[in-house]
Amino acid sequence: MAHTLEQTINALLEQEPALRQWLEQMRALIRDTRGVTAIAGLTPSETEEFLRLDPRLRAHRGAMTAAEFEAVTARHADLKSRIEAALQDDAIESLSDWGVAPARG
Repeated sequence: MAHTLEQTINALLEQEPALRQWLEQMRALIRDTRGVTAIAGLTPSETEEFLRLDPRLRAHRGAMTAAEFEAVTARHADLKSRIEAALQDDAIESLSDWGVAPARG
């Protein structure tokens, strides 16, 4: 039986508890319009890709050629920068609302 994207993402997150905890603390785990778990700044498919790439990089490049390692590193860096940009945008938006009194009506 094929797993849904949601099941795959949850299984990958279960394999990486420290990463999951960090994502939860940063409030980076979100749901898309279909209710599928994603990381802020990424689509669910990109979230799956990021979760698959992260452990490969940490394991070390021994099983990869130099070209493969370079490609994986570049893609991981691109996805990670999109996550960081989304988190920064959320933080800025939160701060812009900070101290603003709610409208009275």
